[in-house]
This record gives sequence, C-alpha cells and structure tokens, in this order.
Amino acid sequence: MKIVPMKKGIVVLLVGLAIVVLISPGLVGKLAERNLDESIRAGTVENEDVVVTASAFERGWFTTEGQHRIELKGGDLGAGVREFLELDPDAPLPVLVIDTRVDHGLIPLASMGREDGSLAPGLGDAVSTLHLEMPDGSTVELPGAVNSSIGLTGNLVSDYALPAGSFSGNGVNVAWGDASIEVAAKASTGRVSVDADIASLKLDSGGESSRATHLRLSGEQRPSGFGYALGEGRLEIETLDTTVSESLGPLVMNGEGRIEDDRLRLDFDMDIAAEAPGIGDTRSLVEITLSDLDPEAFGRFLRKYQAVARQRSLSPEQMTAQLDPEAQALVAGGLSLDIPRLDLTLPAGTLQSTLELRIDATDPDDFAWSRLMLGTEASADVRIPEPLMDFVLAANPQAAAAIGMGFLKKDGDAYVSEIRYAKGILAVNGAPMSIPLPMP
Repeated sequence: MKIVPMKKGIVVLLVGLAIVVLISPGLVGKLAERNLDESIRAGTVENEDVVVTASAFERGWFTTEGQHRIELKGGDLGAGVREFLELDPDAPLPVLVIDTRVDHGLIPLASMGREDGSLAPGLGDAVSTLHLEMPDGSTVELPGAVNSSIGLTGNLVSDYALPAGSFSGNGVNVAWGDASIEVAAKASTGRVSVDADIASLKLDSGGESSRATHLRLSGEQRPSGFGYALGEGRLEIETLDTTVSESLGPLVMNGEGRIEDDRLRLDFDMDIAAEAPGIGDTRSLVEITLSDLDPEAFGRFLRKYQAVARQRSLSPEQMTAQLDPEAQALVAGGLSLDIPRLDLTLPAGTLQSTLELRIDATDPDDFAWSRLMLGTEASADVRIPEPLMDFVLAANPQAAAAIGMGFLKKDGDAYVSEIRYAKGILAVNGAPMSIPLPMP
C-alpha cells in the first residue's frame, strides 16, 4: 500500500522536472534578455564617449537572438582610434557589432545543439559573434566567438578565445598571437571584471613598428556614483620592442581608484626594466598616490576635460582657459600628492627620490592661484650614490654646477638634496630661497 504514494511522488517529481525543462525557457527568457542587455552595457554606463545601442530582440520560447552596436563618439578614446587609423579628426569610426543568441531556461537544453553548449542551471547560455561595420558600409568579420553564461542572479561571465591572426588596412598591419579574454559583469551593481592574456602583439604603421610579448591585463571597475568608474587594474608585459625607443621588459603597472572617507584616492605604481643603448640594463620603480580629492569636483573636471579634448582645433592656451574654472574648484577642495618611491637603477647605482605635497582646502569663491601657493607645503628628497654621480659627471660635466651651488651635497658615500617648501619659502639643503609670487 505504501508503493502507490511513492509512485505518485515520482510522478509529481517528473512533472516538476518537465516544467523546469520545458516551461522555464519562456518564463525566464525575458529576464535573461534584460540581464544580457544590462551586462553588455555595464562597462560603458559612465563613459560618454561610448554609446551602446540594443537592437530589437527576436525572442522565441527556447532561444533569443539580438544585436548590440557599440560606437565611439569622441573624446580621447575616439581621437586615439582615429590617429591609429590615420583618419581625419571628424571622420566616422568603425562600429563594433555583436550578434548574440541566448539559449534560455533554468536548464538551457537548446544550447546543446552548438559547440561549447552547457546544461549548467542559470537564466541562459549565449554565444556572440563579432564584426566591424566600416564607415564605407563594408564589414570585417572578427575571428572566434564569445561564449557567455547568465547566472540565476543575473551575473554574466563571457569567454573569448581569439586564435592567432593578422589584419591589414590603411597602411596599418597588426598581428597577434593566441589570446583569451574573460569578462564577468554583475548587472545589479555594475561591476565589470576583465582577465585577458595575449601571447604576442605586433604593430607596423608609417615605417615604425612595435612588438610586445606575453601581455596580461586584469582588473575590475564599478560605478562611483559621481559620473566615472572606479576600480583596480594590472598590466604585465614580458617584452616590448619599438623602432623609436629602447627595449623594455618586463613591465608591470598597477592602478586603483576608490572612495575613502568620502574622498577620492588614486594609487599607481610601475616597475619597468629596460636595456638602454650605451648604458646597459636599467630599472625604474614608481609609486604615486593622489588622495583627499573632492570626488564631485573631480567628476566635473573630468567631464569638462573630455568635452574640451573633443575640440581638436583649440590651442593649449585655449584649453587651459576653458579648464581653469573646474581646475580651480578641484584644487580648492584640497589634495595630497605622495610619491614615496621614484627610483632609477643604472649599472653604476640607484638614484632614489621621494616627494610629498599638501594643499589645504580653501573657499572656492575666494580662490586665487597665488594665494594657493602660500597654503601649500611640499618636500622632496634625492639621493645619488657616488659611483652614479661620477658617471653623470663624466657624461655631463656641467652637472658639477649643482654641487657647486649647494643643490647637491656630499653625505657619506652619496650626494643628497633635501628640498622643503612652505608659505612661499623654498629651502634646499637648509639654505632658504625666496620665491617671487604674483600678487592676487
């Protein structure tokens, strides 16, 4: 008699599974469509230079197909692309077109009909192909495909495997090795993380060439709430060779921006090894922190700078004049600049230097650059080992004037310079020097 309820339970379970497998695609499809659209936009929501347009989706019961167009409208990014492609400043740019098919449902059965399909539970499983729409109407198909999965919470994870290849056009030749790119986006928070590996990248243009090997880029960005993105990033390059500079590598750069106690903090560090002609192996180490910034004033300055940068006909003086109101408001909010490490290592030794600068907040309505100097404090320290100083003097005897004038003094086995500034008075190695300041 107990077998009948058990059979009924099995029937109910099978019916429930049938609902999940057959009915959920239609119920979840619209949700998957919305989350995919939000995730694709996530990296550009606070960038006025990038515009994402979503075409109308054709949504079926098990699959949805649609298209996104990503366009560069202007600013530094657009200007850089135009310069790279040797186009006029106002010339139209190529448009990146993403065609996507979403196999949706808590168990996306339809995805098993294609390569890299998955039965992993979620809102959907998608594959996207990419092509460039050129200004003349022609198209350039991009190799590979982007495979994405949309989790139950709306998070998107995309993988792009790019096989080695090359591209030529407008006098520019680009070649790359095998590459993989993973992007994860959280639609609910706007966070986007990237992890990319490129075996090699070579560029030839205008008789100049550069080649990089083993590139890796990783990082995460998120909306700040002030009109720009914050986050952290890391770039690693094993070797970088160009026709116009020395051989570099390895090269490592890290950057981070965050809000700390309602103030903006930006951190940057860089470690570069290089082989300088006539000198030998060198290494540069830099650590910089810009902190205690007004995040709203920084956002206004950034947006004004982007608007001014689009006006390619402006002279440097005109650009400075247009940026001055926002620059005054930013500096009036106060800031701190710390460079705890600025080192250059040569075969003869390491030049070590540090710098600190503090600007107190002032009334923006009563701001003057001259008065600002009176409220600024700064210090810098430089240390040059004696063997390195001997090398510098041999290469440039005029550098001896810095020693004779007291800017560098002997301290044990090194030459040092201690620079202090406060209230318009500059002191170098204890010797005060008055700085003439213009009247406000």
